[in-house]
Amino acid sequence: MVIGRLKHFASVTSPLTLLASSTELANAQRFLREYQDGVGEGRKAWGKEDEYGLWKKKQLVESSIHPDTGLSVPLPFRLSAFVPTNLLIVGGMLMPNPTIKGVIFWQFANQSLNVAVNYSNANKSISMTNTEIAKAYASATIASCTIAVGLTSLVPRLRSLAPSTRMLLGKLVPFVAVASAGCVNIGLMRWKEIRDGISIYKPKDEVTGRFSDEVLGKSSTAGKYAIGQTAASRVLTNIPTLILPPLIITLLERRGAFDRPNGKRLSTALNLGLIGLSLLVFLPPAIAVFPQRGAISPKKLEDNYHDLPYDHVEFNKGL
Repeated sequence: MVIGRLKHFASVTSPLTLLASSTELANAQRFLREYQDGVGEGRKAWGKEDEYGLWKKKQLVESSIHPDTGLSVPLPFRLSAFVPTNLLIVGGMLMPNPTIKGVIFWQFANQSLNVAVNYSNANKSISMTNTEIAKAYASATIASCTIAVGLTSLVPRLRSLAPSTRMLLGKLVPFVAVASAGCVNIGLMRWKEIRDGISIYKPKDEVTGRFSDEVLGKSSTAGKYAIGQTAASRVLTNIPTLILPPLIITLLERRGAFDRPNGKRLSTALNLGLIGLSLLVFLPPAIAVFPQRGAISPKKLEDNYHDLPYDHVEFNKGL
């Protein structure tokens, strides 16, 4: 199951899907509907999936279309755009000797992107007004900037630590700030999923493997699971990206790898390369820890669902 999810998310997070046009996306979406319904061109692909490029079309649709609405997710906020957009921001966060203004700017940029990604990929059975989105955005940005500025100011004051240790801690500040603020961001952007609940569905058809779109009701407990799993995945995504590159760069600095005229350029280039590699390699497994279509026993939900005739029901976790 986990291996299957890993392959799935490695497919849908591929930046190559960003190159497809809106026409190609619409055609792929129509083809998959026809394939599932057994009509038109889709019916002809039965038993000839490779010949008709079914898997490529499925990859494109799953990486670009929101499962709740059937509408296209704005291109910069798709998971397939996660690597290029975050590479720019993380690269800015990890620049040496950051100023307070620089810290605030990059945290602001990061939380702006997070708000857009969280909103675009959240469970859409619950809607938010523009005012609610604005309040969540402001709160998340203030929280992240406060954490980052506070930690950035604190590290130089730790005089009891060796300079090299303080330098390493300073490089880890972005991870702590991003991870903690990211959890706050998700909670603030999706708090209505806990208050009002999210849609739960009948189990998927065991014969066809198709997910059911029959809504059984809304559950606050399912909303808590969805938000908690999403927050955990985001933290797991940040761990290798914001911790491994600084550790490797610090180790190389101590060994004098950058003690040369072009040392700073080499350090910056290597840092960005490590960040990009970390994003590409570790994003799929971090997301694959939990399935996008979550399953939960009715016994764990509100009392009115305890007597449902299913061993589990399903919900869209969001991404």
